[in-house]
Amino acid sequence: MEKDSVKYVKYLFELILLLIALGVIFGALAYVVYISPWSWRMLEKIYDIRFLIELGVFATLSVLILGLAVLTVYSRNIVHSALYLIGSFAGVAALYISLNAPFLGVAQVLVYIGAVGVLILFAVMLTRRTIMEESHG
Repeated sequence: MEKDSVKYVKYLFELILLLIALGVIFGALAYVVYISPWSWRMLEKIYDIRFLIELGVFATLSVLILGLAVLTVYSRNIVHSALYLIGSFAGVAALYISLNAPFLGVAQVLVYIGAVGVLILFAVMLTRRTIMEESHG
């Protein structure tokens, strides 16, 4: 019983030491960012509401794209995985459009969603039924 408590105290001490080290590292990094000249220009931009809206849209789209990509990889059902992939492609197209590259956004929709996504869905739908049943159970 005493060995378990000593082990837990050791783990707790290592965790506290790790948190202190991370605090020192991130504190030093924050200080370097704080004293750099570009950070002051960025802080002046933050007060502009358009910059905040663009930053919020970019962050939302990037989180959506990453979430759909993770769902694409970890989905057990292949049809759902293909639909998540199409959603991820649509998020990338929206990201291109929000970054003032409408040609790339439309090309993303036409090429990836229109061609590759539909091709994947047709290939999945035309496979044998046994493969589809294996992915469900």
